[in-house]
Amino acid sequence: MPDNLHTPNSIRTNSGKYFDLLIMDPDTIDIEDIAHGLSFMPRFGGQLDEFLSVAQHSVYAYMMAEPQNKLAALLHDASEAYMLDMPSPYKKLLPDYQAIEKRLSGVIAEKFGFQFPFADQIKQIDSELLGLEWRAMVLKTEPNYVVWDSAEAKRRFMEAYANCLNVVES
Repeated sequence: MPDNLHTPNSIRTNSGKYFDLLIMDPDTIDIEDIAHGLSFMPRFGGQLDEFLSVAQHSVYAYMMAEPQNKLAALLHDASEAYMLDMPSPYKKLLPDYQAIEKRLSGVIAEKFGFQFPFADQIKQIDSELLGLEWRAMVLKTEPNYVVWDSAEAKRRFMEAYANCLNVVES
């Protein structure tokens, strides 16, 4: 890809595309880049004894969602593939970050065809998963919770996305 696509506000993604955070061109948003980025993004700001990816969190959200909300649940943290994950208490202190994240989430929702702002069910699932992940990763009271490595998280994320496409196309 030519370097002239690079701007002062862009990052180069795993696919080689440049994504500019101010322009937010939907053509530069790529599901593979989202899956890749989230599979290497740690939950809880990385403050766990073991790595837990945002991609795994997203797949669990997808699994818990009602059929009409599955794609939104899978992609509810997709903006973090471009902006990084930030713990909620910090986000609350950064109104500019919140505004950019909200705008990007809207662009992603429009590109992939799901509701934004998110349905209440997505917020509920996100909250439930926060508790589950804390119990599993910190309190160690969820013995059946299995953590995936980045490759497995990315594979399962892409599989869930393909399942969403198959449902839409049916």
